[in-house]
Amino acid sequence: MSLLFSRCNSIVTVKKDKRHMAEVNASPLKHFVTAKKKINGIFEQLGAYIQESATFLEDTYRNEELDPVTTEEQVLDVKGYLSKVRGISEVLARRHMKVAFFGRTSNGKSTVINAMLWDKVLPSGIGHTTNCFLRVEGTDGHEAFLLTEGSEEKRSVKTVNQLAHALHQDEQLHAGSLVSVMWPNSKCPLLKDDLVLMDSPGIDVTTELDSWIDKFCLDADVFVLVANSESTLMQTEKQFFHKVSERLSRPNIFILNNRWDASASEPEYMEEVRRQHMERCTSFLVDELGVVDRGQAGDRIFFVSAKEALNARIQKAQGMPEGGDLATGVLLFLFPDM
Repeated sequence: MSLLFSRCNSIVTVKKDKRHMAEVNASPLKHFVTAKKKINGIFEQLGAYIQESATFLEDTYRNEELDPVTTEEQVLDVKGYLSKVRGISEVLARRHMKVAFFGRTSNGKSTVINAMLWDKVLPSGIGHTTNCFLRVEGTDGHEAFLLTEGSEEKRSVKTVNQLAHALHQDEQLHAGSLVSVMWPNSKCPLLKDDLVLMDSPGIDVTTELDSWIDKFCLDADVFVLVANSESTLMQTEKQFFHKVSERLSRPNIFILNNRWDASASEPEYMEEVRRQHMERCTSFLVDELGVVDRGQAGDRIFFVSAKEALNARIQKAQGMPEGGDLATGVLLFLFPDM
């Protein structure tokens, strides 16, 4: 009988392992979710050990019948470690992966997100500027809707124009406001893997950078600086990420040099311009921010055309011949073709 149960348990374990591997292999983002669960378990155990140690040390310190084996300063140090572990655990407890996009006004942040989603989800292009923080995440329902900060009312949205109209007509929205765009998972497989994409107003139009970072950035897993490849990195862009680095230890930063298709009109200068951008972006990540070393910097800097990639993907989704150049597709290093 024990042999029978042993075989049954082995079969169940094998099935679980196979199911687990199938989930991980289904999407690269599953690796993130799986790793986060494991790390969360480790920090839960670590927190329990530190809590036990802190209680023991404090009881020992306060017990006058015992010889002093610890000091008040040491007790406070251990409690400080416990607070840090709890803070990390709170971040790890979130199931989703949050990717935050920042850059100057009209650099193409919304278009980058649309290209990743294979559809015109967010208002973008001429006449559209993001006037608040937009958090795009998946919903199991079949209809898209908006949730504004401080309200549980679901506002139906069927088209991008409706979304743009709703955002610009809401007088209560300002640059520091947050609007959640709940988009059907059935329309975008990328969102099925607990991915959250956050669009932002231009960092060159606000003096509230510190409050933005505290409110929207401290729980971000990845930061993407969307730069304009037709110009160089601006001081406002650098200043923002310097502030982020002051708040977070070695933030995970990628740089997208968008509108790279513009260089196609001058192919004789393309490689030289690319080299200059690589040097400046590498210097920013390595020498100024210190978030990566020079050997890693090349994997953090990309040259893309979000508009071209979006148009090509929309055509492909509609069964039409692809236009544009998918070789310069958006964020394919992080989110492969789906």
